[in-house]
Amino acid sequence: MLAVLLLVLAALPAAAHPMITRNVRVVHFDTAANGDLLAYFRITLPLVVGRGVPRPDPGTPVPPAPYTIGRWESGVAFWFADIPAMMRDPQGIGRLVLEGHTLTARGQVVPGRLMSLAIHPKGRVPPFDTAEQARAATQPAPWPDDVTEIDSGYVLVDVAIAYTLPAGARRFELASTLAPGALGEAGTVNLFVDHRGGHAVYYRVPGLLEAPVVVAPGLFEGIASFVVAGIEHILTGTDHMLFLVCLVLGASTLGQLAWRVTGFTVGHSITLAAGFYGIVPRPPWFDPGVEAAIAASIVLAGVSSLLGRGGRAMPLVTLGLGLVHGFAFSSSLRDLLAADGPNVVQGLAGFNAGVELGQLAVGLVVFAVFRALRRFATTERRVRFGTVVLATGMAVIWLVERVPAVWAAARLP
Repeated sequence: MLAVLLLVLAALPAAAHPMITRNVRVVHFDTAANGDLLAYFRITLPLVVGRGVPRPDPGTPVPPAPYTIGRWESGVAFWFADIPAMMRDPQGIGRLVLEGHTLTARGQVVPGRLMSLAIHPKGRVPPFDTAEQARAATQPAPWPDDVTEIDSGYVLVDVAIAYTLPAGARRFELASTLAPGALGEAGTVNLFVDHRGGHAVYYRVPGLLEAPVVVAPGLFEGIASFVVAGIEHILTGTDHMLFLVCLVLGASTLGQLAWRVTGFTVGHSITLAAGFYGIVPRPPWFDPGVEAAIAASIVLAGVSSLLGRGGRAMPLVTLGLGLVHGFAFSSSLRDLLAADGPNVVQGLAGFNAGVELGQLAVGLVVFAVFRALRRFATTERRVRFGTVVLATGMAVIWLVERVPAVWAAARLP
């Protein structure tokens, strides 16, 4: 059973943090001079054009998708951006964004008006962190002459849409029918920023927005969305979960568990903030080095748990390991929050609180389960041993996979 579980876990991605090719939708909301609501959308091209496109079977033609060219590459279906088609009819892409979103206020559907649009390839994407930057990014821009072929997942569409809300309305709902189909991943990261009222409110919503989402929820709800993001990061990060399990199983009492978690919390809180604000230098080998160090931390925690070592020094050890994990947390937070944007402290605090809540939930569940098994001493020892060996074995596999990436990055000029 242990071998089977190890093989299953080995099939999981070696990195616990999302890749840059995921679907992204960022929307800034602001007020125009005439009182209209301005919505600045930034959306990856697969999310705009991929709805209803099925994944093809090997040997069959790649299904068409608007503004893309589909073809097989090494047995994998790819959809490349049809650059001439996009340049001929950029307004058509803008209409897809406009028609793919429904804005409702006071029970009425509010029609939108397409104001401006720009299409950017990866490497030439302007900043989109503030309302001013979003306004500039949606202005028409020429396509770079040297970009002649690019995967659709590396193309971003920036669109400005105006809505005339009913008099006095501030809260509204936004829903979407857009979906990436086979062109992108199933999950979508949504970040909304409401700039009305003199201060910006950041909040994060997962999914395709098939169910309407209330916009302009207030500062508390905005912070709560980052708390949810932190919880999701812990629960969906396989390597963080395995480290936490080994950390918990090495504690025989709640007091020991509290000291271990405290050390880890202090450590990752420091580097989460430092990494997010760019205080720490980031040479090419840094990010893959962090991933390798996280795998090594699981091995260390697992061996310590098996040997029953650590004692009073364990809080210091977990503090050091927390410093490593904090850099990984900061990388995910930078995907959601701009370091130079407003309400950064609230978002940073909310994300950190979410990470802590996720860790606490997992830790208490694991501790309670093994505490309940103590009445069956032999079974408890076997399950504990098997769990730690499984986690440590998985971490060794990840470590072997990640170290070459560190070496390769370190050799880059």
